[in-house]
Amino acid sequence: RILSKKMQKDSILIGDCGGNIVVSNHAYETKYGQRNITNNGNSPMGFSFAASMGAWIANPRAQVVCTIGDGGFNMNIQELQTLINYKMPIKTFILNNHIYGITKAFQETNFQGRAEACGPKGYNPPDFAKIVEAYGIKTEIINKNSEIEDKIDEILNYSGPVVCDVNIHEHHTYEPRIFGWKTPIEDMYPYLPRDEFIKNMFIDPLEDWENPIYPDVVKNN
Repeated sequence: RILSKKMQKDSILIGDCGGNIVVSNHAYETKYGQRNITNNGNSPMGFSFAASMGAWIANPRAQVVCTIGDGGFNMNIQELQTLINYKMPIKTFILNNHIYGITKAFQETNFQGRAEACGPKGYNPPDFAKIVEAYGIKTEIINKNSEIEDKIDEILNYSGPVVCDVNIHEHHTYEPRIFGWKTPIEDMYPYLPRDEFIKNMFIDPLEDWENPIYPDVVKNN
């Protein structure tokens, strides 16, 4: 939300896929003249880093900001050299929860709390700051909420490219959400009161709408 408030009126935000786009789209408030772009069609990890470069080439006067997860950034990390070669002043924020967040959330919801190969076991992100510094690009790290506003000001006012590693707790919850495709997209958890839900429906709800599903992982929490 702070990033949203501080970006310029003609800026371009490019979001990646997975859990980080859930966070970004919930918090970001697009203002008149801004562009908020992502790829919801096939959710290609790493899309936003490459797409940000394309957006800047198309409009080099615009402030271009990229948000991406740690998993997605790994997919196109080699393009840091492209960033340097063409002197693109893109600001990249890695929303780093040290796991494949949306994958882990799906597994825990649908497999009785079990999760495999999505972190912290089976996957660990590298030290992004050291890698980015090796390319000669300015790096910032955010570890606390109290650091966010000052760091964002510094990053957005810097003339060249910046990559900021934003450390997020691995147990962040993605809401609203459906459960294993057993609930319709118009009836996501956390559920509306049933009277409010039915009052807002223009079509007949699915059968048994009065009794929404609560998987074990939610019941236990």
